[in-house]
Amino acid sequence: MATDTSTNGFAEFLSGYQSDEKVFDEFYDSEGKPREQWQRFLERFGGQSPENLADRWDYANRILWENGVTLSPFEDEAANLRPWEIDLLPLVYEKAQWDPISQGVAQRAMLIEAIANDLYGPQKLLQKGILPPEILYRHPNFQRAFQGLPRKNTPMLLFGCELARSPAGEWFVMADRTSAPAGISYAVENRIVISKTLPQVLHQSNVHRLAPFFVQMQESIKRMAPRGKTNPTVVVLSSGPDHPYYFEDVFLARYLGYTLVEVDDLTVRKNHVCIKTLERLVTVDVIFWRSPGRNCDPLELIGKGSGGVAGLLQAIRHKNVVVTNGFEYGLLDSPVFMPFLPKICEELLGEKLILPSIATWWCGQPEVLEYVIEHLDELVIKPAFLESGGDEFITTGHQGEEWDSLRERILANPQAYVAQEKIERSSAPCWVRKSLQTGHIAMRTFAIKSLQGFETMNGGLVRVASDTKPMPLTISAGEFSKDVWVCSDTPVPPVSLLSKISAPSKLRRANNQLPSRAADNLFWLGRYLERLDYAGRQIRKITERLMSESADQSVDDILPVIGSLADLGLISETYRKVAACPERQELESNWPSIVTNDEKPARFIRQIDEIQRLANTVRDRLSEDLWRAIRSMEEIQRPKHSTFPQLTLSKLFEDLNQLMLHLSAITGQIADGLILGPTRRFLLIGKHLERAQQMGRTLQHFLKHHREDDLQPLITLLDIANSLLTYRTRYRANIHLLPAIDLLVTDLGNPRSIIYQYRELSRLIKELPRQKRTPQLSPVRELVRRSMNELQSILPDSSEKVTWNNYHTALESFLAESKSRTKTISEELSQSYFLHAGEARQIEQSLEEERL
Repeated sequence: MATDTSTNGFAEFLSGYQSDEKVFDEFYDSEGKPREQWQRFLERFGGQSPENLADRWDYANRILWENGVTLSPFEDEAANLRPWEIDLLPLVYEKAQWDPISQGVAQRAMLIEAIANDLYGPQKLLQKGILPPEILYRHPNFQRAFQGLPRKNTPMLLFGCELARSPAGEWFVMADRTSAPAGISYAVENRIVISKTLPQVLHQSNVHRLAPFFVQMQESIKRMAPRGKTNPTVVVLSSGPDHPYYFEDVFLARYLGYTLVEVDDLTVRKNHVCIKTLERLVTVDVIFWRSPGRNCDPLELIGKGSGGVAGLLQAIRHKNVVVTNGFEYGLLDSPVFMPFLPKICEELLGEKLILPSIATWWCGQPEVLEYVIEHLDELVIKPAFLESGGDEFITTGHQGEEWDSLRERILANPQAYVAQEKIERSSAPCWVRKSLQTGHIAMRTFAIKSLQGFETMNGGLVRVASDTKPMPLTISAGEFSKDVWVCSDTPVPPVSLLSKISAPSKLRRANNQLPSRAADNLFWLGRYLERLDYAGRQIRKITERLMSESADQSVDDILPVIGSLADLGLISETYRKVAACPERQELESNWPSIVTNDEKPARFIRQIDEIQRLANTVRDRLSEDLWRAIRSMEEIQRPKHSTFPQLTLSKLFEDLNQLMLHLSAITGQIADGLILGPTRRFLLIGKHLERAQQMGRTLQHFLKHHREDDLQPLITLLDIANSLLTYRTRYRANIHLLPAIDLLVTDLGNPRSIIYQYRELSRLIKELPRQKRTPQLSPVRELVRRSMNELQSILPDSSEKVTWNNYHTALESFLAESKSRTKTISEELSQSYFLHAGEARQIEQSLEEERL
């Protein structure tokens, strides 16, 4: 196709885009000129140099990385996360061009909902012969337990539609998505990033905002609440951090202001669904179901796995809870229904189907089977009853045994297969990294339930591949993504998700309704953060000492520190004994590899993995700045896996300095970026408990090898504990054992001392909700109180003359119990606050009505 690249002086810019006559061109029209909406876009886009665009692309994808926007393809068995990347150039449409798509998607959503209501209700489609009965009764997702569920309590809230374009420019549907349709959060992230990267172009283009879609979502969810509750408790039910699209669940919960939960956070009491929080059971009104599995209730779906919420279906039958995108809609995600949709639409909606499906043939019909076998090399073969986008077989070029095997499988069980035509997706220009490229697009857009039926998003999510090969029908497909702009001729009014104030809210100073699972993860996040901080300080000090000027200088002062690291399991356990440590010269040569490539590779660095995993589980509870601070630690870890064996002492020291800066930022965000409440409280409980344990462990190793005539180990110990400056301001250069140990153990004014940790633990645990109102202290508070008393008894009354002998004996007795004491406190916290799961059965007990 001849193309005119002279328009508006963009010839050089457009030279990297190659039009393909075999596919529909989103950019050029049939005369080889940019389409009108693209001409207007280019005018606003202005003269952008390749260097400027490359910088903007880097900035855009840096934002996505900081926000933790990642993907883990379902087919990736190792669950390796890969970054979500975006193309700078959007896909541009005028509102008049988008309206037919919008109407077609909204109609299709209404049709899918009507089909599900019929198949789980009167089944007119089967009675009239419009849909073959074997399609329904052979379908693995058809569950009789869903028959007769009240429709108002299992509505279809959100619908996703996979779209493609024919070479003639006609839109058709590749797949329907009703079971936790993914992609809306990624679409919003794309828009946010582009608005920060090309703000003036976006504003001048009068692009329709995405916020109205989510405003409608909030209003629809509120309307769906049982018995007309005006302020319902809504939860977003996620499959958890291991699910590829967990980011989306977190985003939706934060964006919409709902509580993020997993199935283990929920239970059923007296036919009400409740969240298991720290304080009590909290009744749930609406569940925004984001888990794609159908194992919703192990009590009724026998043999379908142990997942789900026991008693959930009974709670629905009693109309006590609403579950959006209910379980019955999942069967309609499979392609077997597509050939029958035109007739079904006329039957159920009384109108013609606006958006046709991709040409699909169900092999369960004899005449269709004959056609498919004759044209097998021209079609794509898919399982009839699985979700579109899973297994498929593209027959082009597959002759011989593989082709024969497929043919035999189809003939042996024709009802299990469908055939679809092959498509080559439309093309559009893309700016990726440093150049303009040709990309082939797959689009997904969405519709939301409204009073009038369904409303379609003015935009969507586009994934892009560099070739025309068939693209999997998942949002993880393709190489990068695009934003979709639906432009208006007039300015677009601003829209906010902030709800209108209908009544004053009751003032609150605290909220203890934190799910027990989240409290557990926050506690361990605090512990791992402190463990990494303390280990980092120890390794940095050892590295610094090995970099000292004289190669003959003794480094005996760091041997107890090495033993402490080995005791923690961050380096080989053989270094627990001082005698096992190599001489200085050998230690200096091998120290980077000991830290990073020991028997268990990079055990110290893997602490960062665990911190990020835990942070991911409670991301909806963390501030944006705290999340970015945790996320930024990955810069220290990721680039170096392949180069660790060549890591030098100076580079290791530099990396550790950077790590300490990141951890300091995290500590500051916990202190100032989180409001006083259970999230911060459990983080700090974990942090203080771990600090007490780590200081006790280090002191044990120090005292075991202490020599009175050697002051350097004392300086090293004070430096690791970040207390050397404090000591020198009090005692100047007069280094003595007793004041140094007192500063680290029994000085209530030192934030690093052991007694300070237990005082803070006592204060924080006292603020936790009490499980039972009794005059006695809880077991965990009693343990902390006893520890405080023991620490205070180590230091004699101020009127007595303090000596090392009377201090030392009591200290060693306390330290001997340090590890078991910490373990017991941790276990008691778990028993009291984290382990609220019971058996999967109904339990008759009084239900205390509470609201989030």
